[in-house]
Amino acid sequence: MWCTFLGEKPFQVTHNGPLFAQGHYTGCSTPAPNKCRAQVDLQRLEAYDGHWHAVKHKDSGWTKCSGRFTTPGLKCVHDGHKETYNTQVTLQVEYRGRFSEPGIADTHNTVIDC
Repeated sequence: MWCTFLGEKPFQVTHNGPLFAQGHYTGCSTPAPNKCRAQVDLQRLEAYDGHWHAVKHKDSGWTKCSGRFTTPGLKCVHDGHKETYNTQVTLQVEYRGRFSEPGIADTHNTVIDC
């Protein structure tokens, strides 16, 4: 049993608007898992330690294996300092009471004044 869940590069709906991370299901096996749990993180690469840190998070909870999930928006402060962001998605599936290991994937980076 499996599903695929695709993370999208962080984006803004409007030029001065907040920054979002989003992921969506692209397909599942037949038969499909009974339930899935998708998590989407908007991550920022922090210069002080060189690690990615989640700044916004969305958790679908255990639900049907379909749909699109978007983090709350990160308010951008346009100060001329560009930062590096990516989207990390995690997917776990359940079938007849058995759970998969979580699968994790990251998108390409977005460098933006935010």
